[in-house]
Amino acid sequence: MSLLFLMVCCKPKNNCISSGGGKGGSGSISISPSHYGSYVDSCTIYIKYGTLNTPGNGVYDDSARCVMVDTVPVATFSNLKGGLYYFYASGYHKAYAAYVKGAVNYTMCTEHSVSLLLPTYSYNP
Repeated sequence: MSLLFLMVCCKPKNNCISSGGGKGGSGSISISPSHYGSYVDSCTIYIKYGTLNTPGNGVYDDSARCVMVDTVPVATFSNLKGGLYYFYASGYHKAYAAYVKGAVNYTMCTEHSVSLLLPTYSYNP
């Protein structure tokens, strides 16, 4: 008597979206800018939908000024669809008396709420 073993391999399905993004969903992304381990006092966060890179023309889709939630500055973007997002921050860090800027990107695979830390660095305007 011979036995036949059949192994079936399945490649896991990647549910992550590799394009798109923007308004019209149930997701939200909250951004908190930091500089050398402390939060940036005043900052504006800009968002670009559908990319993980700086927009070539310098035009962003939306922006939000950080507001203090307890002791943490937060800018929240709501009603987002799954997709690609690029964030750019520009502000002033009172503790370091420095102008700061920085960027971070995020891929939202499923519509959910997430909080991100956006690291910044000093620059001369």
